Amino acid sequence: MAKTVKAESLANAINSELKLYSKDLTERINNVGLISVKDLVRKTRATAPRGQRDKHYYRSISFDTRKRNATGSKIYTWYVKAPEYRLTHLLVNGHQTRSGGRTKANPFLQNALNEVLPEYEKKIEEAVKNE
Repeated sequence: MAKTVKAESLANAINSELKLYSKDLTERINNVGLISVKDLVRKTRATAPRGQRDKHYYRSISFDTRKRNATGSKIYTWYVKAPEYRLTHLLVNGHQTRSGGRTKANPFLQNALNEVLPEYEKKIEEAVKNE
C-alpha cells in the first residue's frame, strides 16, 4: 500500500527515504569489502614466501577495520603485523644483498590484488544496482 505524504512534509519524506537507501547501500558495500579483504588475506597468506629466514611471515598477514564517523562506511586495511611488516617492501620489490647482488622481487601481493580487485569491483557494481 502506498504511503501518502502531504506537500509540506514531502522534503522530510524524501530525506528519510534517501537516508534509508544510503544506510542499506553502505551496509551492502561494507559486506562486499569485508568478503574481499578476507579473500585478499587468504590469497596472500597462501602465496607469501616461505624461506629460511621468513618462514613465519605468512602468519603475520592480517587486516584491520576502521569505521568512518560521518557515513558509517568501513575502511578495511591489509597489513602485516610487527615485526615482519618490515619485510613486505623488501620481498615485493627485491633488495640488495650483503655480497653486492640483488634478490629477485616476489610479486605475491600484486598477484593477489590482480585476482581480488576485478571481483571486488564487479560485486560493488552489483550491490549498487540491486535493491
